[in-house]
Amino acid sequence: MKLIKRGLWSLIPLSIFFATPSCRDCDAYSNPSSYAVGAFYDKNDPSSTLDINFTSVKGIGDGAPEITKMANGKYLLPLKVTSRETGFSFVTEGMADSTYISYETSVKVNGPDCGAYEQLSGLKVSPTQGGAGQDFYRGDVLFDSVAVVVPTVSADTITENIRFVIDVCDSEEKSASRNLIVTYLDSATGNPREESFTSIHVKGNHFAPIYTGSDRFSTIYLPLEGSDSTTFVFRQITNDADTIEQSMKVVFNTSTTISDDATGCIFFDGTGSVLLDSAGTTGKEFIYPQGPHFKRMQIDRTTVNTNPDFPNVKLFI
Repeated sequence: MKLIKRGLWSLIPLSIFFATPSCRDCDAYSNPSSYAVGAFYDKNDPSSTLDINFTSVKGIGDGAPEITKMANGKYLLPLKVTSRETGFSFVTEGMADSTYISYETSVKVNGPDCGAYEQLSGLKVSPTQGGAGQDFYRGDVLFDSVAVVVPTVSADTITENIRFVIDVCDSEEKSASRNLIVTYLDSATGNPREESFTSIHVKGNHFAPIYTGSDRFSTIYLPLEGSDSTTFVFRQITNDADTIEQSMKVVFNTSTTISDDATGCIFFDGTGSVLLDSAGTTGKEFIYPQGPHFKRMQIDRTTVNTNPDFPNVKLFI
């Protein structure tokens, strides 16, 4: 009889095991991950998210891996469970910005079957490392503002925790400048110098000059053509009817993120990575001791914008 009772008692733990639901039946949303969901919005159209092609999104710190965009255009931002703050960098072709997310942690018990988990809550944001966490801050680089929408992380990959707002330029009101700003400088003094040429035109299109001999300026605007390079010809016809030419080839891309000089709004299709090309070699500066017009060509600003005080190219005469 004693042996039978012992056998029955030994079956009790086993029966409890089979009668109790396994962790596979636990609600996934009650056991959240340590990822905050970040989403991007246009300041002028907050109804839908922006799908931005960043060149890099990653945590700030040694060995931080790249973060891949989800199918819905949002990002899962991994928060360090060994720290109370995690920084993230967002890099586009032409501009970069960063933010720091701070948070609190607490241990939650999710029943005898699913055990305990660490809950990350009280999310705050700051533009600087170690800065006072806030629910909202105004940015001054790529992000117009950054705000906490939901301060507690969960396994939900749709509802964002952090909202990044960008002041995107209204395409119906303005477009990114394609006019290269060029300034003439005196080689001896380095001061701006007014100059005129019989013709300044795009190579192969001398019948449609951009400037003629009646145009005398120290700063000119040259419209870029194509998607990657344009060659401009500076032609001078002397009193003896001699034609003297010197060319300037610039290379660029048309997918650079820039902040408009006039308004501060953001273009994602700006012109950038501007360089000179001399006989197949690209660079920021070339010297021409025997140059018929210019002794030196120099890149001063690699993004095309509108402020004439910051020329793209300086030509020394």
